[in-house]
Amino acid sequence: MMTTDLGACEWFVWDLRRSNLIDRGQLDQVIGEYLGKNPGAEPPALAEFLIQQGVLTEFQAERLLQGKTQGFVLGPFVLMDALGTGSMGTVYKAQSKTDSKWYAVKVLPRRSMWNVRIARRKVRAFEQCQNPSVVPFVDVGTSGGMHYLAWPMVEGETLEKIVAKHKQLTPQQTVAYAIQTAEGLDAAHQQGLFHGLLKPSNLMLGPDNVLRILDFGIGCLLAETEGESLVDTMSTANSVNSGLDCASPESIMDPTNLTAIGDQYSLGCCMYYCLTGQYPFPDGTAVEKMMCHQHKEPTSIKSLAPTTPDDLVAIVEKLMQKSPTDRYVKCAEVIEALRAFSSGASPARRPTGQMLRPPAAKLQAGKPPSNGDVDSTSLGGARPPRPAATLPPATSRPRPEAPAKPSPVAPQAIAETPAPEQSPSDYAPDAPQSYLQRIGPIGIVLLAVMAGAVAWLASSFIK
Repeated sequence: MMTTDLGACEWFVWDLRRSNLIDRGQLDQVIGEYLGKNPGAEPPALAEFLIQQGVLTEFQAERLLQGKTQGFVLGPFVLMDALGTGSMGTVYKAQSKTDSKWYAVKVLPRRSMWNVRIARRKVRAFEQCQNPSVVPFVDVGTSGGMHYLAWPMVEGETLEKIVAKHKQLTPQQTVAYAIQTAEGLDAAHQQGLFHGLLKPSNLMLGPDNVLRILDFGIGCLLAETEGESLVDTMSTANSVNSGLDCASPESIMDPTNLTAIGDQYSLGCCMYYCLTGQYPFPDGTAVEKMMCHQHKEPTSIKSLAPTTPDDLVAIVEKLMQKSPTDRYVKCAEVIEALRAFSSGASPARRPTGQMLRPPAAKLQAGKPPSNGDVDSTSLGGARPPRPAATLPPATSRPRPEAPAKPSPVAPQAIAETPAPEQSPSDYAPDAPQSYLQRIGPIGIVLLAVMAGAVAWLASSFIK
C-alpha cells in the first residue's frame, strides 16, 4: 500500500485506480517515485509525467482530469484514443489485452437494446469473408452497461477527405477505387452479409493503396434477423440519418430493409461523389434529401464533370436506379462492367446522341451489307437497300456505275465528260412494277373502284 502523502493528487490517484487502466503494483511504484521527488505536485503535472512515461495516453489523462473513470476498459480492449463520432456511436482506438493488437472499437449509446447472441453469429459469418478490402467485424460485447463493436485497426485517409482535398477524382482513379469496393462487397454478399451504410467516410485508402471498407457489420445490426432487431429503433434512425447522402431509396422507406442490392446504390453515390466532388443531393434538410433519393434525379455527371466518359456515366446511372430491379443483378456484374471500362474493352465511347457510322469501305453503291457489316438501322434510320426482286434484270437496262451520292470530282472533269443521255424508256419497264408493289393489292382495288366511280360520273354528266 502506498505510504506517500498524495497531497493535492489524492483524488486523481484514486480515480486512476478505479479506471483499471494500470496494474495496481505498477501504479503505486510510479506515483510513489514521482511524488517523493515532487511532494507538492498538482494533478495536471502528475498526469503529464505519466504521459511522458508511457503509462497514460493524452486521451486517458484528459478524461481522468475531468473526473471520468468508467469506460476505459471494455472486455479485452483498453481505449487509448478517440477517433471520432460515427454512425450509432463513438469510435476509439483500442489495444487488446489478448493479442496486443490495435482495434477500432465503437461504443454504442447506453439506450441501445442488445442481442449479443445474434451479433456473435454475425461475427462468425465475417470469419468466412476473406477479402483485403473488407475490414471484418471481429467482436461484440457488453461491459459496464456499455455495448461495443470491434474491428481491426487500419490506417489511412478516407475517400471523403481525399475528394475534399482534390475537388474531383479522375475517371481512372474512381474506377480503381470502385472495383476494390465492389470486390469487397461481392465477397461479403456471398456470405449473406451486406454493409447497408456505405459512404465515402467509410472507405479508407491505406498506405499500401488498398481501399478498405469500414463499419462493415453495422448494417447487419440494423436489419431484423429471425424477427429480432439487434438494436432499438432510435439507434437505427440515427444511423440512417447519418448516411442519408448515400442511402438507397428502399432503406429510406424502411431502415431495416438493408440489402445487398442496396449497397449498389450507395456505391453509385460514392462514385458520383468522386467524379463530381459533391453528393447526388448535397443541399436541403434530411426530409428533402430522403424525398430526392426516392423521386428526383441528381444533377447529371456530365454537367459537373464534362470529361467523364459516357460508358462510365452509364455504369453510375445504372447503380443509382431508383428501383432495385433496374440495377445490376449482383456485384459480380458491377465488377465486370468496371473492369471492362478500365481495360478499354468497353464499347467505343462517343458523345451522347452521336450515331454510329460504318466504315467508308462498306458504303459502296448498290452493295447491301454483308454479314458483319453495319446494319441499316445503325445509320440513323436510313432507307434499307432495295430488294433484289424489285431491280430490273441486267439485260433490260445498264446498271449505273456511280453511287447514289457520287464522290466529289474535279470541276474540269465535269466539263470534259458530259453525262450520258438517258431516254424515258431506260426505266419504263421498272416504273409500273415498283409502283404497284408499293400500293399493294388493296391499293389496286381502291384504284379500280375510283376509276369506276369517275366513269359513272362522266357518263351521267354526258347524259
